[in-house]
Amino acid sequence: MGVCSFAHINDKHQQFLDNLARTIPEFSFRIALTRGGWHRDAGVVTAKGERISENIRQWVEQECAGDIEYLAHKYGDAGYIVTRLHGKTHYLVAGTGSAPEDFIQLEVEELQEVTAYPLINEKALPEDIDDLIDPAGVKKLDPISVGEPHYVFRRMTHIADYLCKMSVLKSRDMQVQRFIEDWKRSSAAECGAFSEHWVLALCEYTDAYGEQIMLAEPVSTCTSEIPRLEMSNAVHGSRLANKIHSFDRDIGYPMAWYFYMLAHSNVPHQLAEAIHHDQVSAYDYLPVKDLKVLIDWYNKPYSV
Repeated sequence: MGVCSFAHINDKHQQFLDNLARTIPEFSFRIALTRGGWHRDAGVVTAKGERISENIRQWVEQECAGDIEYLAHKYGDAGYIVTRLHGKTHYLVAGTGSAPEDFIQLEVEELQEVTAYPLINEKALPEDIDDLIDPAGVKKLDPISVGEPHYVFRRMTHIADYLCKMSVLKSRDMQVQRFIEDWKRSSAAECGAFSEHWVLALCEYTDAYGEQIMLAEPVSTCTSEIPRLEMSNAVHGSRLANKIHSFDRDIGYPMAWYFYMLAHSNVPHQLAEAIHHDQVSAYDYLPVKDLKVLIDWYNKPYSV
């Protein structure tokens, strides 16, 4: 995607967003979430940072057909350095309709290549290419940048179409559709678009039997620390009501406790069971539509 190639990276990504608006003017994209802390294999450089290869696996195969002992003999004194790509994934969204799933999700990676390890460490010779790229017990080099950070287009997905295709394929994991349907039926739907609060981590591949697999996992766009809702037998009635309403205020919309219970470990399923017990007893602190969602979950529990 050309919009990625000519954008200068800054904290607010304004040049990229401006390029995107010019390239796809029919949609108004915004950054909903940025997820970092990941890396992947990169290439090989000299001690001075001069490029030897952009793909270490291809280079090793070309140089020695995977014979690491030969590679160590050939380049043991060369001072070559293995690099890594440190990455962030930016999730951008643009609405296309009124339903929760009516949005386009654009995923763009922000990558920075940095030095990682010496190619050959004579004190701990690698056993195979994976050990060469990520050696155990070898001290990392200070991560010095190799080249400029840059954007890489990953994918653009119309979420409604993706979920429809999942249904047609009868994908193994269909709970995300129920998650979105529950959102549509609950009070949460009255407080902004689904994509303001959640994006979907997508995974699509063909398994060993030739079956096409499509997965989708809701990921919260909340960047603040998620409160932990602890449960005990003593918490019920007004105390429990105050507990979930406080959680909802912290997150920013009603019924947030329910959706985090489905998708986040900080909210246990016992919470829903306790609230259900309250609602069928003497307490009444959920709107009718939210109570219906809760009852349906109680009769057929699920998580995503």
